[in-house]
Amino acid sequence: MRSQEEDLHLWVRRLAEDPANAGNPLLTEFQTLADRHGKLLRQFRKIAKISDRLQTETKEMAQQQRQFVLMVSHEFRTPLAIVDSASQMLEIEPNLPASAGPRVRKIRNAVRRMLHLIDRCLADDRLDSVARTVTGRFDLAALLMEMMAERGSASPNHHFEIRGCSRPLVIPGDRDLLAVVFSNLLENAVKYSPGGGHIRLSLAQEDVQAVVRVEDEGIGVNAADSPRIFDKYFRASNAAGTTGAGLGLHLARRILGAHGGAVAVASEPELGSTFTVRLPLESTP
Repeated sequence: MRSQEEDLHLWVRRLAEDPANAGNPLLTEFQTLADRHGKLLRQFRKIAKISDRLQTETKEMAQQQRQFVLMVSHEFRTPLAIVDSASQMLEIEPNLPASAGPRVRKIRNAVRRMLHLIDRCLADDRLDSVARTVTGRFDLAALLMEMMAERGSASPNHHFEIRGCSRPLVIPGDRDLLAVVFSNLLENAVKYSPGGGHIRLSLAQEDVQAVVRVEDEGIGVNAADSPRIFDKYFRASNAAGTTGAGLGLHLARRILGAHGGAVAVASEPELGSTFTVRLPLESTP
């Protein structure tokens, strides 16, 4: 089977062999065009082969990355659990010096941060590898109350307020994945409010959406950084002195997107930030 390049050259040769075209100056132009066309086709074929090879290599690298994340999760969780268990035993040790208490809490907080980072990596990988169809339903109000209580006990220097969670609000979705979203938002509210202050969480129903707002009185986000705040591995310019990997907000947006929801931020430097999460309610038949 002839290629397009061979067909084009055959057509030009037939034109040149036709006595009626003898001395036609356009034949030289046609030949030049045929040669250029042939070179372009060859280049396109090379590019296509390179593209196919890159796609194959990208898939292989993604698979290796998933295997690495799973391996790290498995290998890290056991020693972290041992460290956390030992620190819990120290906390209840009656002869523990009072000065050691804050150090033990720092150990437990460090373990918690590491486990959160592992969970974020696994959740990000899970969103890459599973179908985006979300099933299940749960009480969003109960989840938020549970997470606020947990965060409040771990952050005694902050004052936590919660509104709108006194009644159940059932929504469709993956409870574990959405727990990652609100855990990230609350953790950021604490982390970027190093001086303490109020952290407020509110839940409301607006039309066919559940709306959750998380407000803090922390360092805020610069206007230049706001458009990129949800990008993977991006860290705001005023967050250089705070630990983090730039995964939390990126992951939150991806999880919410998989649920048909969204997240937005309104912030002013040194005045704090408000993150607004919107999730669809169950549709009525």
